[in-house]
Amino acid sequence: MNTPDYARLIDRADLIAAGVCLGERWQLVYANAPLAAILRIHPGQRDAGAFSDLLRACGFENLSLPAADTLEDTFIAYQRLGKIYIVHWRLMAHAPKAVRVLTMTEVDPARINSGAALPWQELNVLLDSIHDGIWVIDANGVTVRINKAAERIAGLKAEEVIGHHVTEPMRGGRFETCVTLRALTEKRPVTMFDDYANGKRCLNTSTPIFDENGNVWRVIASIRDMTELEALQRKLTDLEMETQSYKERLKSLEGGNASGFVGNSAALLRLRRDVAKAARTEAITLIEGETGTGKTMAAKAIHDQSARASGPFIAVNCGAIPPSLVESELFGYEKGAFTGAANTGKPGMFELAQKGTILLDEIGELPMSVQAKLLQVLDGHPFLRVGGTRPITSDARVLAATNRKLSDMVSAGQFREDLFYRLRVLTLEIPPLRHRVDDIPILAMHFLNEICTKNNLTKAFDPAVLNCFLTYSWPGNVRELRAIVYSLATMSENTLIMPVDLPEYLQPSLPETPPPPQLRSLPEAVAELERTMIMVALSETGSTYKAAERLKVSQSTVVRKAQRYHISLTGAGSGIPS
Repeated sequence: MNTPDYARLIDRADLIAAGVCLGERWQLVYANAPLAAILRIHPGQRDAGAFSDLLRACGFENLSLPAADTLEDTFIAYQRLGKIYIVHWRLMAHAPKAVRVLTMTEVDPARINSGAALPWQELNVLLDSIHDGIWVIDANGVTVRINKAAERIAGLKAEEVIGHHVTEPMRGGRFETCVTLRALTEKRPVTMFDDYANGKRCLNTSTPIFDENGNVWRVIASIRDMTELEALQRKLTDLEMETQSYKERLKSLEGGNASGFVGNSAALLRLRRDVAKAARTEAITLIEGETGTGKTMAAKAIHDQSARASGPFIAVNCGAIPPSLVESELFGYEKGAFTGAANTGKPGMFELAQKGTILLDEIGELPMSVQAKLLQVLDGHPFLRVGGTRPITSDARVLAATNRKLSDMVSAGQFREDLFYRLRVLTLEIPPLRHRVDDIPILAMHFLNEICTKNNLTKAFDPAVLNCFLTYSWPGNVRELRAIVYSLATMSENTLIMPVDLPEYLQPSLPETPPPPQLRSLPEAVAELERTMIMVALSETGSTYKAAERLKVSQSTVVRKAQRYHISLTGAGSGIPS
């Protein structure tokens, strides 16, 4: 029986979608009317292309054709819009070449007993039960799935966007920023605020999913409606309730001893614990950290939580004292010790810190001559005032702070090695602000509340401003953040501080406006787009078959159009396994 004979048999069963395939590539040579309607082709005997290509072009996914030597089998074909078909086929005996007769029957997902159907149904139920919107695009930027929450948030239907490029609803004014496409092109997670045409403001986090070759396979966007939260934030402009909540939480940490650090990040919680441990000892403590991180605040917290809290806390910036005066400032001097000395003499900082704590800030700036004397004091030996003869024993807890690597200074001969090891009994590392990203909004609102309370102002941040704060690296750390907030609070014109009020280096970068398209006819534009897409697909895949798969067309279409547009197929094989 030849192929036309099979066709006559198939046409008699016009209520069942059926067709005939030839060869190991399953080339569809005949489709009756029901099958042609499913595959969106014309019915009749024809070379429509590979059966798997036709299925993919119609939105079917996760296809797995049976092995070539199987005589008869059944598999399930899932369509993006949720339809499920059972495909049954049989290899006809005594045919001159591999001839398969197949049928496609649409079924209710609830009636499928295959183990592969259960995960598919569960996925639909899970996605539609999530309160946040889920939007999925493929590697070409085409929407393949959205859940019901995304429909509700964006004010559209799934059938309006599935199968269309993700930029189409953006060009239609449905939303302003295509976060999923940015994650696709940059190949990294992207989090941005996005405004929708229905008035909703959402936080969109888009994450690329990669295949085994490192190429983006899907991008999944999680869309959270922030409208209600923002409305609440604008009403609480004074932020009193929120600030009070943070204060009470800080008081409850470390047994009620607030360290003065604002925030609840993991890095800050570790620092609070380390401060509490250091406060329970009398050991010399070295506090390391970048400029502006709060080293002096950490030292004050250690003092306030220690047994010396009732004594004085003396902070000395070693880098701010002229080298010739460092010794006299630290250890004092007697009258007439040098030209300009006070007639009564002067006690040094170590004497003023008796029964309390002394902080030697920027200790790396100490001259080498003073470092030797300091080492003797740290070892418990008495010291003399400049020009004095009476030995003085220090009774002060010593803390030191630096933003420089003392170990590197020791290697360069700029700091005494013995003093370095004497200082490093206990070490506290103050994390930079970029390692405390969770604390940035809390700190910003804390500083804003301070300046508003002090100057009787009423100001609040637009959430987009806090988003800009989160993406900035803050090289000046907390000190830089405080200065920015103080500037915004005093210089902004309106109650709500907007991104336009930010310094230029903090403002979000806007996408460049593309040049206006050249005026050309629609057929010319379509032909140019087709030519470009075919060239790119051929160059990246290396075969006409793989290029056809990527472009969702048949292999014969790729070959025909490549010839029409004079695209060389040299080096681009068929890609069909032999």
